[in-house]
Amino acid sequence: MTPQIPNYIQASHSQNNIVRYKWDDWNIERTEEPFDEVLYERLIRIGMRANVAFTIGTAEWIVYRYGLLIDDPLPANYLEAGWAQMIDWRYGAYYGWQDLTKEDEWRGPVRGPLGVTMSRVMYAIQQAEESGGDPSLRATWISSMAQYVIPFPDEYRSWREPILGRLERIYARDPSDPKGEVVPREAMDPEYEFRIEQTESLVNGFLAALDYSRNPFLHSPERMLTEGFRGTPYIFDLEQDRKMRLRP
Repeated sequence: MTPQIPNYIQASHSQNNIVRYKWDDWNIERTEEPFDEVLYERLIRIGMRANVAFTIGTAEWIVYRYGLLIDDPLPANYLEAGWAQMIDWRYGAYYGWQDLTKEDEWRGPVRGPLGVTMSRVMYAIQQAEESGGDPSLRATWISSMAQYVIPFPDEYRSWREPILGRLERIYARDPSDPKGEVVPREAMDPEYEFRIEQTESLVNGFLAALDYSRNPFLHSPERMLTEGFRGTPYIFDLEQDRKMRLRP
């Protein structure tokens, strides 16, 4: 079963079977230029996990855009695993997308943008885990990609603005805690009246619905523990997460 794309994206006009943009696998920079300095400056002011959430949330728009052109569950499965890895990267492999896919199979005007999108998500997750990392750069690039390939980019931008405002209000970057709180997937829904007090219950609801035996990008609890996961896999403890982030 392929993970469900959010209803607010399905309600848009972002999916069709026509490709009107130019695509060059050896010059993907054209999809990211000119660099959006204004967006980048906003993103570096929110937590690293919030940047990952924004990156995956944008990637879901791109995956939906190609729903009539490609029948491959891997991108949606990878994004599902990405939401889990935003909680703790051990839910999947550090180089998950590259480990389970072949680059040559993700080229051309349809599969090419999807492959680049998944790489942006992968590196955003990695950057959020690294001291001095910068997931904001990948988040900026993927937003430009969405506007390049989506047929009606104004719909994406209409989603992006209230979500950025929410992230800025709730997840402003704290120099003493740059990684920041886990962001539930529901926080990406502009119609959902999200409150940060809901975080633990929403995240546990998401984790409880995951099936690592179905999604090749997710790890088993046993593998997670051997890789150093603290706590009980597929159960989120907010206080434990804070202690791990803020420990000296």
